[in-house]
Amino acid sequence: MKFTRYIYSVLIILCINTLSYADDGFAISIKLQDNKDELFYLARYYGEQVYMVDTSYTNKPGQANFAGDAKLQAGIYILVSADKTKLLEFIVDQDQHFEIKLLSTAGQALFDIKGNHQNSLFFEHIQLNNALAETAAKLKELTDIHEDDEQLAVLINKRDSLIGSNASFKKKLISDFPDYLLTKIIQAMEDVKIPDSLDKNTNMAYLYYKDNFWKTVDLGDERLLNTPLLPRKIRNYFDQLVPPFADSIIYSIDHLIELTGNNKETRDYLIWHFTSEYQNPKIMGLDKVFVHLADEYFAKLEIANTSESVRTKILERADQLRYLLIGAKAPDLRLVDTTGQFVSFQQIEEQYIVLFFWDFDCGICKKDLLVLKDLYQSNEYNFEVYAIGTNADMEGWKKYIRENGLDWVNVNGTRSITENFHDLYDIYGTPVIYVLDNKKNIIAKRISADQLKLVFENDSKLR
Repeated sequence: MKFTRYIYSVLIILCINTLSYADDGFAISIKLQDNKDELFYLARYYGEQVYMVDTSYTNKPGQANFAGDAKLQAGIYILVSADKTKLLEFIVDQDQHFEIKLLSTAGQALFDIKGNHQNSLFFEHIQLNNALAETAAKLKELTDIHEDDEQLAVLINKRDSLIGSNASFKKKLISDFPDYLLTKIIQAMEDVKIPDSLDKNTNMAYLYYKDNFWKTVDLGDERLLNTPLLPRKIRNYFDQLVPPFADSIIYSIDHLIELTGNNKETRDYLIWHFTSEYQNPKIMGLDKVFVHLADEYFAKLEIANTSESVRTKILERADQLRYLLIGAKAPDLRLVDTTGQFVSFQQIEEQYIVLFFWDFDCGICKKDLLVLKDLYQSNEYNFEVYAIGTNADMEGWKKYIRENGLDWVNVNGTRSITENFHDLYDIYGTPVIYVLDNKKNIIAKRISADQLKLVFENDSKLR
């Protein structure tokens, strides 16, 4: 089942000439001096995706006018060309009647903005950062070739001056305009500064960085959803700071959702984001996260973009997965063997049991069979195979077993006195492998046959 993913993208710049300054709605005019297009699009970010908002067609080259009776959602917007190329990014917040002109002088972009103080600051900030980046690049180039000490000194002074100007700009912005979206973005972009006292203690430095990662991000402000910032922060946090274990991820998700406070829009965005992320996880065992999200949020709260039928499907999926989580007792199977007797894997007493769902007409299954058979006959590990054939052609199944010398426990899933194996073990294709310990608990699942050695060895070390 596919769940809606919420995504967003970048920043836009607006240029405006003629505006009707009304109390409601929006009126944005953009003028690009060196642009000859007459068709433009207005787009915005949401999560990691860009959504089209409006279209402008004039008979004036480089002129885009966007207007509407209802206010736009606050966020970062993009001016897009007719060929879907991003031209400019800008901020839409409370003041939505403004104009921006982009002028070009000797290769430099100059902005003339009227009616929007926040965008004036936004472009000033961009120009400061661009100047700093350019100076740093030149400084690195000269440093690498170890030449021109005098020019190096000039560039170092310029860099330090720009760093100071940038710091002063941010300090004044936060002090004078704390509610601006630009302020919230710049604060959220600030990296955690680790105290010098922790420099030599890697573990404490990591914990400090992790504990303070979200301190400057206002997750109660839904405007950040309409910027590319929040998804990037989430990805960095979970990829770099949260261990890839279900319980650690669940703790971090719950903490993040708690930080949204009473902001339902951000809360629901996060719930859907993580539901999408962990409905089909790439790492074994992380489906526990999906079950947690279903139990703690979809079962208890009203979540945006969730019809009753969608909610039911999510909860049903969680109910199916909860019995297949790592550590869970494997659901029993009583299936017919090649002699017509019903056999359960509960009778097997080896240290490990490999449940192997396969089809004798499946090419990939045959490759896994060869690996599994070699490992089985090596007697290197104490395990038994309970191989579940999924093809209803009983004679074809028996013939393949005989011809290939598969002398482990062979049963056919289409002849059962327990529940349907497809539902019990979430089998929608073959081959599928589950590994059980001697207590019939699931210790690994959905792995390939050549990963079995690693499972056996790692489990033995943990005992």
